[in-house]
Amino acid sequence: MLRMLGPVVAYAYCCAVAQGAPFDHAYWIAVSAAVVKVEVVRANGNYSLGTGVVVGRGKVVTACHVLRGGARVAVLYAGVRHSAVARNTSAEHDVCLLQVPLLEAPPALLRPTSQLAIGEDVGAIGFSAGAGVHYAQGAVDRLHRYDEGMVVQGSAAFNSGASGGGLFDAEKRLVGILMFRMRAAGAQYFSAPIEWIAGGLASDAGEAVDAEIAGEPFWNRAPEQLPYFMRANILVSGQRWDELQGLLSQWKLEEPSSAEPIYLSGELDIRSGRTAMALTQYREAVARDPGHAHAWNGLVRASMHAREMGLARQAYGRLVSLSAVLSSRIAHEFPEILR
Repeated sequence: MLRMLGPVVAYAYCCAVAQGAPFDHAYWIAVSAAVVKVEVVRANGNYSLGTGVVVGRGKVVTACHVLRGGARVAVLYAGVRHSAVARNTSAEHDVCLLQVPLLEAPPALLRPTSQLAIGEDVGAIGFSAGAGVHYAQGAVDRLHRYDEGMVVQGSAAFNSGASGGGLFDAEKRLVGILMFRMRAAGAQYFSAPIEWIAGGLASDAGEAVDAEIAGEPFWNRAPEQLPYFMRANILVSGQRWDELQGLLSQWKLEEPSSAEPIYLSGELDIRSGRTAMALTQYREAVARDPGHAHAWNGLVRASMHAREMGLARQAYGRLVSLSAVLSSRIAHEFPEILR
């Protein structure tokens, strides 16, 4: 079923318990209060487990691929099993909202994913293939604009059973739904945005939980049909720069208003020592998306290499407002920008 990426979500990974405030033991106890186990029984008798997060009274969000093929779905919370009677579905987004009328559990506080900052600390929590709860601290590495939301790419690790679990910020607010991981080095764990579940929270309408979930999620398409940000990530991870250049040309034609292919073109120019061209690309990228922290970061670096101190300081000022982590790295690398 999983084509190019292999068993992405089913890839097993053992997560260590995060240490230190605010991601200490008390933190994990607090956020786990809204996390539930999702049990799925299929028509052939097979049984599988996943994770869900309580997001409203009697409402649990999970990953649709956890439910696929299920004849009966139950939510296990505090040792009590509750039947799910209906769900709202966005199969393409891989987000399903279960209706569990008898569930009495405190909902998670929600924070729009679009408010996250690059480098911000986050914690992932979910069940490990039916075993105990696993949790890990990490950071936001990238935010990918996709279908009116921000898909989070980060380093907070999770495993197969954690699909549908929660990505929480340092203030214990839910900022993403754990979805899939990609087979490459670095921060390769992806979460769906909170914005994708907002519509379902206002409605109690739904379909039977045994109804067929039609269509594949966006991350599980044929390689040539994956979203551009995923295809670009695969090429960057494999250092396939010539192929990336071709992909960016296609991306620019199909999404002419997107800042991402412009930013990545700047990254390629920097790699090739074309500083002046990179400056042009980064400036265009931040003009299209003033909130693109990585593009501002690239603009600062390129400006410093071009000895355009005025532009560098202007870009750095904007970067400070977007990412404390990226701006701190810049200040460490180029201390003269603070003078």
